Amino acid sequence: MKKHNPHTPILMREASGTEPRVFARYELGKETQEALSGLSDSQIEERITTLVKQTS
Repeated sequence: MKKHNPHTPILMREASGTEPRVFARYELGKETQEALSGLSDSQIEERITTLVKQTS
């Protein structure tokens, strides 16, 4: 993901015993999160793409 989006800041953290989630932080302190539990790779990619597109 980082390789294909070199200009988008991406931070990944692994942790056991937690629900998989993605957070997006935008200007003016706005933050959005999406739950990723039970989703396929393509569904996760779709969710992240949607969050990235919200910046424009």
